[in-house]
Amino acid sequence: MIERSAKMTFKDVSGKKVNLIVKDVKEDVLDADISDLMDSVLTNKLIKTEAGDLVEMVEAKVINKETTTVAL
Repeated sequence: MIERSAKMTFKDVSGKKVNLIVKDVKEDVLDADISDLMDSVLTNKLIKTEAGDLVEMVEAKVINKETTTVAL
């Protein structure tokens, strides 16, 4: 089984990096889709840290994790 997730990294007003992980990302997700989502998070101020709002996109990655069950 392959699990896909998107890891999006932002900076808050204090400069601290903050990760947001979205699980079960579609196989055909586009870079633009993730970028648009990150822009929406910033524009709509959807997430706040102890220091305040997220203010900058740093990076994004799509992570594939493959799990294989071992027969015992």
